[in-house]
Amino acid sequence: MNIKIKLLELNKKQVDLLDEIRKRGYPKLDPTVLSKYINGRDVTPQAKAVLAICEDVLNEWESKLA
Repeated sequence: MNIKIKLLELNKKQVDLLDEIRKRGYPKLDPTVLSKYINGRDVTPQAKAVLAICEDVLNEWESKLA
């Protein structure tokens, strides 16, 4: 899943996604770190966990529109 494209399709921004990620267990996640995760410049276990949360959030937003 390309997160940037999905955000555009849903008319959302990375900051909206960041707010949801912070609510789901990463309250101190920095916007620049999230950007590194999304762009694939950081592939640590935490990055993979955050990207999984991103997919969940995007799927939830998509299902609300359907």
